[in-house]
Amino acid sequence: MNHKPKLTMSDSADLIADLQSRLVFQEDAIDHLNKTIAEQAGQIDILQQQVRYLYDQIKQVSEQQSQTGGVEIPPHY
Repeated sequence: MNHKPKLTMSDSADLIADLQSRLVFQEDAIDHLNKTIAEQAGQIDILQQQVRYLYDQIKQVSEQQSQTGGVEIPPHY
């Protein structure tokens, strides 16, 4: 036996209203996530620039040390 409940016009309207509400919520959530991703992409770019700068600084110090014969020990040691 196949007993499917019949939907009334009121039931259909309620379902449509529920779907519309869910759609609005999902669109808002997607917009929020997109903004968050854009902000994080900017932060990642800044961090990558900082890492490159630090890498270059370390490389320069390392090259200077290799040219001067290594790390100089302070005279009090």
